[in-house]
Amino acid sequence: MWAVHLCAWLVYITFLYITDYLYNTELSIFQTLLTIIPYSITFYINLFLLGLYKRTWALQGIATMAVVLLIMSTFGYCYIYIWIPRLGNQIYTTTERIIFFKTTTLGYIRYSAYAMLYFYIQRILMSEKNIMRLQKEKLSLQKDKVNKELEIARLRALELKSEKEKLQYEYAFLRAQINPHFLYNTLNVLFSQAMMFSQDLADNIMKLSKLMRYLLESAQEGKDKVLIQHEIEQLETLLEIHSLRFGNSRHIQYNIDGIIAGQELPPLSLLTIVENAFKYGDLKDEKNPLMINIQLLPKEIRFSCRNKKRRTNNHLFSLNIGITNLSKRLDIAFKDRYVMNAIDEANFYTFELTIKN
Repeated sequence: MWAVHLCAWLVYITFLYITDYLYNTELSIFQTLLTIIPYSITFYINLFLLGLYKRTWALQGIATMAVVLLIMSTFGYCYIYIWIPRLGNQIYTTTERIIFFKTTTLGYIRYSAYAMLYFYIQRILMSEKNIMRLQKEKLSLQKDKVNKELEIARLRALELKSEKEKLQYEYAFLRAQINPHFLYNTLNVLFSQAMMFSQDLADNIMKLSKLMRYLLESAQEGKDKVLIQHEIEQLETLLEIHSLRFGNSRHIQYNIDGIIAGQELPPLSLLTIVENAFKYGDLKDEKNPLMINIQLLPKEIRFSCRNKKRRTNNHLFSLNIGITNLSKRLDIAFKDRYVMNAIDEANFYTFELTIKN
């Protein structure tokens, strides 16, 4: 800022020197510089006072400026008639005090006006600068607000998408995993028994009804987790229904260890794997039965299912669909708290699942 002021004063002094030189060719630029010094001091004193009294009572500022006028007049008189002549220069030849103080007063008023003009122009520019800064900050805040709203909308869209996918997985699970042929064939068996009015018929229809109700309720309520005892009850019902359908032609080794203590898992998790074993496994080999093991720990479930493979073209594809759907449902309910492993050997298929509650 001081460099701008210095350049402005140099231009102004040069202008005064040129205009005065037209009337007095003996005038030197050094004399013009000496003349401007008291007025430049007056300019900066008034500029300081304007900044000092801009928020106080106007009469106090006017009184102060009047005192400054007297002080500067005295200073100017000593400067022109005492100090400058001692340096070998003489600016004014007249010694009349009235003319001197008249000239001094007019000069004071003129440079005070310069100071006032500069002060208010500077304030206007600063005000404009502040307005532009505030507008820029406002635009920045609005932009940040819009970006936050867009981010919230994006996260909400992802949340809705996740919920939609979750429902689609559950619906796809029911469509893809519950074997319609199994249900149809079982109903045929029950129908045949009904023809003979067997007491077993009522019991078997009740078992199937319980299993169907569990399947439908799990899908309709959209639960992420169920208690292990509910899943075990339905698994045992499923085994009983298959035993009814196939009699002793299917060999199953079912074992459960541990104590039920509120452990949880996604609904239909065990039923999905076991039903696939019935559908695609070879359970007729007495030496290689279907092996179902459930181990219950206080905060952990360990499940394994091993069956001899039946040679079918769509075996691997069908298992992959079931495991993929189960994995996605486990991600929803037990993210980073489960371990799932499928071992596909030449003649055997083993599924292992560990869930930490």
